[in-house]
Formats: sequence, C-alpha cells, structure tokens
Amino acid sequence: MIIVSASERSQIAPLFQGIQDSMVIAYLQGYMGTGYVDQLPNPTVGLIVSGEYSFWVGDSTSPAAREMAETIFDHVEGDQTTAIYGEDDLGWRDLLLSIPKNHPVETPRYRIAQKDYVFDRITLQNLIDAIPKEFDLRRFDNELYAQAMAEDWSREFCETFASAEEYLSQGFGFGVLHNGKLVAGASSMTVYDGGLEVQVATKNEFQGMGLAMGCAAALLLEAMDRNVRPCWDAATLVSRHMAIKLGYEYLGEYSTVYMHL
Repeated sequence: MIIVSASERSQIAPLFQGIQDSMVIAYLQGYMGTGYVDQLPNPTVGLIVSGEYSFWVGDSTSPAAREMAETIFDHVEGDQTTAIYGEDDLGWRDLLLSIPKNHPVETPRYRIAQKDYVFDRITLQNLIDAIPKEFDLRRFDNELYAQAMAEDWSREFCETFASAEEYLSQGFGFGVLHNGKLVAGASSMTVYDGGLEVQVATKNEFQGMGLAMGCAAALLLEAMDRNVRPCWDAATLVSRHMAIKLGYEYLGEYSTVYMHL
C-alpha cells in the first residue's frame, strides 16, 4: 500500500463515491485523515484512515484488498478501528471478517440522514437549560482540549486534529464540567467545507443526566449560527435516541466491522 499525497487526492475521489460520510469528505478536501491505495494511477482499492475509523473501497476480491486488510494496523495509529464500507458492498465485510488476527466483529451502526436541517431553537435551549445546576456548560478552549485528550472516554472529541490550535481554529465544541473536570461533551470530531461530524460522550459515572444532550444542543445552535451542517452517525441505540430527540431523521441500521489488536 502507498500513501496518497495531497496532490493525488483527486485521483482517488472516484473510488469513494459510494460512501457518503463527512470523514471521507473531510479527507478529500484536505482537512484530516490519511489515504492509501494499491497503486497510482488507476488504483483498484483504497483506504482512508481518520482517527478510529477506516473507510474501504474498491475490488474487495483482489489480492490488493486482502493485503490491505491484513496490514491495516500498520496504517492506523491506535490499536483499534471501525471499518466502514459501501452499504451494498458486503464483500468488504466478508473479507474483514475472514482475518482472525484482527479479531473482527460485525457491528451495527445507525444511519442518520445527512442533509440540511432546521432544528427547533426552543427545543435545543430547553435541553441546555435542563443541565443540572451543579454542572457548568463551557465552550471548548485550550484547557478543555487538554482534558479531552488526556482520557480515553473523551479523546475522540479532538483526536483527528493535529493540535489544540488546529482544533480551535477549525472546529468547536461544548463541555460540561463538574468541579472543574470535563465529564461530558459534544464536539466537531471532523470538519469539512460547510460541515462537521458530531461526537458526543459522557464519562460513565455521569451518564443518564442529560449532560451530553445539553452539550449537543449547544453545538447545534452554534452550527446553525455558523451556517454549517452538523452530521450525526450513531454507534449506539442511546446515540440514535439522542439524534431523533434533537430533530435528526433516522434511516436504519448498517453494517460495520470492528477490529483490534
């Protein structure tokens, strides 16, 4: 596999036409992520890695596809990845599940329509106002960036950005603090021209209190003020429920493969 340079991104864009995901858009526009192919020109398989997610396209029956699957952890920074592929291209699912050393598990996700929404501002403000008084809602800054990156539960808020400066200049987010410590948040996990991907999370012992929902509501209000599209993709039933409550349209389940070392 070879790394795709910035000047070569346009050559691999046609491979990814079947995946409508903000992380793919962000990579193709040059914001974040790393691309790999088997050859240039005329690649037959392609891979985009962005944070803990990877996107697989091309001929899944080819030797190059198997090589890519077998060497995936040579290309991702961490020890796990969630593989996403075209909804109608389950050949990638079958290939990834056939490589035991990656400990693959087919995992459902919940697709949310990626379109322009007009969220109800009163509903969003009510969700913010419902945050219990002993907690503080605050916009992400250098301090919250550092807190988020210091713990596993919150690292996805910012990990696809190269630095705090890059995150604060390109993205934004809101966190809930308890005694000065970050305990929940909603953040732009990735950004692209005119849009972002929402990441929400709550520290285990503070779940079920509406904290992440309030953060998400604040982020959506900010996104509307900035005229950017806040894309949502749900990994859990809780996330799906949150999206629907916020005003997103749910489309149904789709298949992914989770892998780890």
